[in-house]
Amino acid sequence: MFYKRATLLAVLFVTTYGLLLGGAAFASASDSVKAEKPVPGSPGDTLTREDARMALLVYKLLDKDGKIKGANIKRGEKLFMQNCRPCHGNDGRRFNFAPYYEKPAFIGDRARDDMPTFWYQVNFGDPERSMEAYIDELTLEELIDIAGFAQTLP
Repeated sequence: MFYKRATLLAVLFVTTYGLLLGGAAFASASDSVKAEKPVPGSPGDTLTREDARMALLVYKLLDKDGKIKGANIKRGEKLFMQNCRPCHGNDGRRFNFAPYYEKPAFIGDRARDDMPTFWYQVNFGDPERSMEAYIDELTLEELIDIAGFAQTLP
């Protein structure tokens, strides 16, 4: 009898509380607070351009094996030959990124084994190595295609 009364009182209390607060008392957090993406550059935008592009890579573009999802390899090859080949060579092996005492590492190795570094350098360049930034030169889709093709290089 005591438990029935306590349960009834609890239901009555929650219902009254909900009526006083309105429907929001029973809505989930995701329903009551709509998370809208802030306008880039606005006070609510806390991600830098670099952070946003790197988060896109990690959370949307890489599959569980570290491969770029949705890349058009044929178009990536064409774009690589137009934009990257002059400095990196046809097969991406013109520059060794590893120190002399380590196993050689080329673009294909970097794209497969260290995509975050590869992605950052393609997007934002590398002033120490005189590499141009492509974030304002190529579309996101073109950069995705280049990254996908680079993973096929030796």
